Amino acid sequence: MSTFEDAQQTVSYLRSYGMEPGSLEVVGSDLRQARRQRVVPVAKLTGVGAVQGALLGILAAVFVTLVAETTLTGLAVVVWGFVYGVLIGALWGLFRGLVRNRPKAVTTEVVPTRFEVRCPSEELSVARTLLADATDVDDDGRVEREVIANAPHKDKKAA
Repeated sequence: MSTFEDAQQTVSYLRSYGMEPGSLEVVGSDLRQARRQRVVPVAKLTGVGAVQGALLGILAAVFVTLVAETTLTGLAVVVWGFVYGVLIGALWGLFRGLVRNRPKAVTTEVVPTRFEVRCPSEELSVARTLLADATDVDDDGRVEREVIANAPHKDKKAA
């Protein structure tokens, strides 16, 4: 199976016909190393930072109008709090986006290229028989499901 979702669908199909849930496993195989750079949209982070800054600026301005004595009216203090909050929040979001998108921020992970469904060898013939009749599950009529024997038993104690 090429995707984990296909393997999960196969396991749920086998479980629906009475196979024990603890005896079936999905195992990734044909591992390869993949390098991915997390792309964070800088404009989105800048906008979110601006909105957060605006809210924080308005909150601070309301606090200042209630506590401090100023020569400005309350509305002017709130407007200036909004403006400064938007500026500082937007700059903060811009810098966060630039730092997250730097060229050295590459993650390396091991990903499987295909998945196998495994079961104990005693249940292998049952699983193969069920999957041979599984043409009604796939919409496009193809059956590329395979069950592999020798899945470890849950009742064995670890040494």
